[in-house]
Parts: sequence; structure tokens; C-alpha cells
Amino acid sequence: MVRVLLGTSGWSYEEWVGPFYPSPEENKLAYYSKVFDIAEIDSTFYSYPSKGMVLALLRGTRPGFVFTAKVPREITHKKKLDVKQGVEEDLKRFCELMEPLNTWGKLGCLLIQLHPRLEFSPQLFEDFLQVLPPGFRYAVEFRHPSWLTKEAFSLLEKYEVAYTVVDEPHLPPEVHVTARFAYLRWHGRGKRPWYNYRYKIEELEPWVPRVRQIADQVDELYGFFNNHFSAYAVENCLQMLKLLGIIKPEQEEALRAIEEYREKQLVPKPITPSLEQLSKDLEDMTVDELLTAFMDARRLRRAVEIPDEELEVFEASERGVEARIRDYSIHIDAENRLLVHDCADWSRCAPTKTFCKHVGKLMMSLPEEVAARILRDMWENRDAWRFKEA
Repeated sequence: MVRVLLGTSGWSYEEWVGPFYPSPEENKLAYYSKVFDIAEIDSTFYSYPSKGMVLALLRGTRPGFVFTAKVPREITHKKKLDVKQGVEEDLKRFCELMEPLNTWGKLGCLLIQLHPRLEFSPQLFEDFLQVLPPGFRYAVEFRHPSWLTKEAFSLLEKYEVAYTVVDEPHLPPEVHVTARFAYLRWHGRGKRPWYNYRYKIEELEPWVPRVRQIADQVDELYGFFNNHFSAYAVENCLQMLKLLGIIKPEQEEALRAIEEYREKQLVPKPITPSLEQLSKDLEDMTVDELLTAFMDARRLRRAVEIPDEELEVFEASERGVEARIRDYSIHIDAENRLLVHDCADWSRCAPTKTFCKHVGKLMMSLPEEVAARILRDMWENRDAWRFKEA
């Protein structure tokens, strides 16, 4: 009988304390794995995991719990699958690090998420598929429409790699089964960014027959909600399990707790606080609210309109950010309180220490905790921060 395992993309979000995690002191992975059967490791996309991290994942979860993991961006985004740039050795290194989870039956598959601007090249793709290390299962997430071709799907079938069915604004939610297991990702339908989105029940219901259709053709089905803001991913995942009729008692209890938490949120904070409110309630402000201290309404609106695929983030941590948007670069050195950018509007913004639309878009798209920490420090230490032109 097919196993349908649904979970979330990542689990270590501070904003889940309250709606999901009982307290900040809670061991998040241990608690998460008592409720869910599977989790997608997102951190491996940004850097190779250490051996200690992999062993901690192995030992920190109960028997039967399953992980999937994103292949490092070094392979998918920087080298763009090109075997001529040494991705075969990169893949071997990554798989060797993930081997303990694979050996103990805790690794479902590895997810290869392609660069959003990488167009389909049959030769490039097949050369890459040929060097995938044996002994692991793989899924590929296309992100450019040019990949939705019979030739691409035929290559997936040839190498027994799963097509990743997605729910997101720029690609259709087409169902294609290309391996003995299936992979689904619900990204959300928001605008800044996609995954800052809470699915309504009526938006999840059409997915029930699709999930069942896929499940009839495979041995295992993995599905993940990536809309992690405000614990929406947890809530929507549990709702989907309930709609499918496979929700377990501990999951029912977690869903009830989230619903009760939502009901207690009486009056939401204003989206556009005054600067006086901002200085008083800084720690409670969301990224959207914090941005109003640095951007006027016109620039905020223009930032929202920038397509997500035009932004490429190379580095994103509380120490700093490296990104490119369109033909412009953005460098943030949080430790030395330096922000460097090079668009025309930046020459007007930098002297007043305000944001242009490009910097605003970047902040909206960063992980919530990273953007919030940087913005709070910018506000509290405005005099120390230097806004410079590249």
C-alpha cells in the first residue's frame, strides 16, 4: 500500500513558537517529529551539512521518521548542473555526507531545485542525470516553463527521477509521474514572497483528487508545504492530511491547538505603524511593518511588483546578504553595518538611509528571521549604518 507522507519545508522557525511549538525552549526537531512523519531539509541548499549535523538529524528523530534534502545551490544555482564545472564531484561529496541517513532508512530522496532562469537543454540535463550517484533517489523541481516538455519528462523517466509537482504562481500544477515515488511542493500563492501565504480550505480541496491520482501510480508520495510564515505551513499540511482522511490523533490535536491559537489573535497589529509605534514595539513588528520605516508607499508598491525570478540571493544570514536583482547588486554586511547598492534611485535613497524598490524586494524575500534582525538593527543603530553606492 502506498505511503503518503506530508510535512513542511524546514522546521526551525521561531515564529512557529505559539501556534505550533509550546515554548522557545522546546527542541523543535524532536517536537516536530512527534507530530509529522517527514521533513524537508532546506539548510542543505545554502551549504553542505557537517557530519555532526547529519548524525544529529539521525539520532534526534524517532524510528520511521523520514527526511528529504535539497541539493546544494553550488550545484544547481552556481554551476547550473554543468558537469564541465565539476558537479559530479560535488554530488559525490554531498551524497557521502548524507549517507548515514540513507543507510538507516531515514532519507527519502534528494531534491534538485533548478535555478529559475535556467532554460531546458537536453544535453546539459542528460549529462547531469548520468553522473547522479547511485544508491539514492532523486526528484527535480523545474522552475522555468521551457522544461515542461515531453523530452524533459522522458529523461526523468529514463533515469527514474521524480518530477516535482508544484503549486506556485509561475508554473502550472501539472501532474506527471516519472518514477516509483512522487514529490509535491506547495509554495503558496502570495506576492512578497510566494510562501508568505495561508491557503484557504477551498484552495486545498482541489488537491485531494490530484494527490490520490498520483498515489495510485507510485509506492511512496512525499509532499511539503513551503509557506512557513506564521506557521501557515504546519496548519495547511495538517488540513491537507485531514482532507485526505489520513490524519492521526496527534496531528488532530496539533491542528486544534493551531486553530485555537488563531482564534485568540484578536486584533492584528497595523500594517503601517507610525515611527513612534515602531520604536516602542520593535521586537513585535513583522518585516512588512518594519519596512514602512525605510520606504514610502510608492516604492513599497513597486517593490511588490518585481517578479520573484528577477531576484537571486547568493548568501543570506544574520551576518550579511549577497544578492543580485536584475542587473544590480546588493551587498549587506550586518556585522560592519554596511549596505552597498548600485541602482539609479539608490543615489537618492542612500543619503537619507531609506530603501529603493530593489532593497525593499530583497528584504521581503529573505527568511523572516534574517530580514527582521537586520531591519531592527538598522533602526536601532541608524547612525552607525552606512548606505553606500557601489
